[in-house]
Amino acid sequence: MEQEIASASGAFWQNLPSIITALGVIIMAWWKYDQTRRDARVKLEMTQKEAELKAQSKRRNDNVSQIYGQLWQMLHELHADRVYIVQPHPLDTNEFLSIGLEVVRTGVASMKARIQRLPMADIANFSAELSSRDFIYYKRIEENVRDKRARALLLNGGSASAIIRRLTTSEEGWVGNIFCEFNHTTEIAPEYAKGLLEAAAEHIQYILPPIQ
Repeated sequence: MEQEIASASGAFWQNLPSIITALGVIIMAWWKYDQTRRDARVKLEMTQKEAELKAQSKRRNDNVSQIYGQLWQMLHELHADRVYIVQPHPLDTNEFLSIGLEVVRTGVASMKARIQRLPMADIANFSAELSSRDFIYYKRIEENVRDKRARALLLNGGSASAIIRRLTTSEEGWVGNIFCEFNHTTEIAPEYAKGLLEAAAEHIQYILPPIQ
């Protein structure tokens, strides 16, 4: 019995290098298989992510095109000099106001350069109006806008009148305001302007891309 055990033990130690080599081959084969599977999964995930990003970019471009169409329509139907969208950002804290999208008549200066990352705290009263009132009609900005800095911004931009519509969504609440501005005192009937801006807001507010 002892001889048999010794013989088996000797055979084991003699064959150990072959056993280790065989195990190494098996382990290496499994590693290659597992790595191939992992690479395939990563490649699939990257392909899906790329497709998702392309789809998101296309949706955003389509949405922006639709919004510009609405802004141009309001510019012409209201005979405004400029129409733009002011947006609070970031949406979770609402610290700043910026103009995201804007259309202007030929020869009319843009307001976009004037309103970028404007601290809401600097125009607190005006910001409170923008966030809480659905429709605002400033027939005479010089007389109707109470916030001094906001009044100065609008007047320095050449505006005499402004009509504003709040944009809201059920998920985010207040997401921005449509501004229709006039370099003259407008005589447009408030109810007509209100209906036009309300219809535009319905088209815009749920597809408006956030300020980055």
